[in-house]
Amino acid sequence: MTSELDQAKQAFAFEPLLDQAFAEAGTGASSFRDERFFEGLHRVLAIPHNIAISLSGVQIMHANSLRFLVNRLRWEADVARHPEILDEDVDDPIVVLGLPRSGTTKLQRFLSADPALQATPAWAMWNPAPFPGEMRGDPSPRREWAARMMNAVTNTGETYQKMHEFAADEAEESSFIPIANFDNIGQFITAPDYSYLDWLRSRSRVPSQEYLKQQLKYLQWQNGGKNDRPWLLKNPCNTGEFLEVLEVFPRATFVISRRDIYKTMGSSMRMGTEILQNTFDPLDPQFVGRYTVDIWAYEAKRYLEQRQAKGSEVRLIEADYRTCVTDGISVAREVYAAHGLPWTARGEAAMRQWDIDNPRHKLGSYGYELEDYGWSEEKIAEAFGPIAEDWRGK
Repeated sequence: MTSELDQAKQAFAFEPLLDQAFAEAGTGASSFRDERFFEGLHRVLAIPHNIAISLSGVQIMHANSLRFLVNRLRWEADVARHPEILDEDVDDPIVVLGLPRSGTTKLQRFLSADPALQATPAWAMWNPAPFPGEMRGDPSPRREWAARMMNAVTNTGETYQKMHEFAADEAEESSFIPIANFDNIGQFITAPDYSYLDWLRSRSRVPSQEYLKQQLKYLQWQNGGKNDRPWLLKNPCNTGEFLEVLEVFPRATFVISRRDIYKTMGSSMRMGTEILQNTFDPLDPQFVGRYTVDIWAYEAKRYLEQRQAKGSEVRLIEADYRTCVTDGISVAREVYAAHGLPWTARGEAAMRQWDIDNPRHKLGSYGYELEDYGWSEEKIAEAFGPIAEDWRGK
């Protein structure tokens, strides 16, 4: 007898998934205008057959992949009707870098409070394409959808929210868009198949950033154009690829929050247990520790290599975690000066008010220890190399 898990894996296949996407998108299309992402899609479809994934893990992968395809089809249809979408200028974002759990969310949301910047709310990152029947300029259907999805996305609700608060209108990671190109490290983070990771590391990181760029143009067009407002982006995965980001966004300014690697990894491992609870049943804490270090030691080393190679040619502000948390205004002033963005009393007031409204650990605190995942400071130092000591105590 075929198990429910086997049935879910069979349904998560190329032709059935595309047929479902064509039907749900409502654009009348029966094919994609650009099929270059198909290679990555096939790689993603193989993941449930390569790892000991749970039923809920396959179901989540299916739902996310379907949403990615539906949004792509709706975007292609709108570009065909409105080619001026591709003329939007998004070449000059401010991009927040930094490993997970290093204060990047605080920095992103603090800066995003300034109305002079274009923020990335969760509803827009999850569904950049308007829903059928949605009026331009009124994304309330997507906002309402995002609000309903909060509990599902946060997996365990209370614990996850303490670590990373989700809200439909709050600025969220821009990582939710490039993952939809099916060739992005974000996919490995939620469904860790090492054969998929090896494939990712063998290919260019530019295509997923190009897809992000097209979707930012799309969102900007929906919102009435740029109006002299650069985008404010945040994606921990960009930390090890900021030169590829710069290739796609040639006038970008970067700011990185540097936090003690030992604390960052302990917190990231704790977060990993939340992310992977719906992927594996049971979940092995030892695996969580290894996978966390495998991802972020590689990205941290790549960051150092890129900074040493081209860092002096890039608008890159390096700020310590403690400064980002306690004196965000000073970091913001430095970023604005580097970007050539005017500093305004209105923007400063908005940032200060956000800080008042969002104290640290607003929803509660949580604990974590490296040893819970089979790691120690000595092993972390060996895995990360010089950056571990360079960033100690920051």
